[in-house]
Amino acid sequence: MVDLSIIIPYFETFELTNRLMKNLILQYDMERVEIILIDDGCNELRFDKYKSYKNVSVIHQENMGVAKTRNKGIDLAIGKNVAFIDCDDMTTQDYVEVLLNAIDKYDTDIINFNWYDMTEHIEIRKPHNPAPWKQIYKKENMPKFIENMEYGEEDVPFQKEIDSGKYSIIYLDKLLYIYNSNREGSLLWKKTHKKEEK
Repeated sequence: MVDLSIIIPYFETFELTNRLMKNLILQYDMERVEIILIDDGCNELRFDKYKSYKNVSVIHQENMGVAKTRNKGIDLAIGKNVAFIDCDDMTTQDYVEVLLNAIDKYDTDIINFNWYDMTEHIEIRKPHNPAPWKQIYKKENMPKFIENMEYGEEDVPFQKEIDSGKYSIIYLDKLLYIYNSNREGSLLWKKTHKKEEK
């Protein structure tokens, strides 16, 4: 039985995403975890080598944007719980083990955990930013992303729904995610440089 589906929307960050995939492959439980990498319009065939692993899917599609790609991942997921990882980020080496243990221990809609900001060099505890990767979701109860919004804005209504009081949430005081916020070309980098240009 698959308990955790990890969805990775991919766009133009091969070296970083390949490093992420290698990290996940080393730690994933092939019976309880699936990895779904969705190549959003890049036709990056070098990822096809991961198809040889059990419960690892690599999907190539025309460019649809991150909201539609995440929703597609949710539709394809067979796990009881869903996790999102951005293609230029990284996880700790115990990410899968800790989450599977938490899934076994808690019957809850959302499991929230700590993350490390590579730019600020700090660990964020009890995080409240709208990024969907800071927590995992019970698939049968989770919302979907609003599509056709401006790129980067789809996280806000998604998190507002999570915070609406409809969902049971537990906080896991464990560092599991490493956020690469200052990568040149990333969404945050683009927004920052747009402001500087003005």
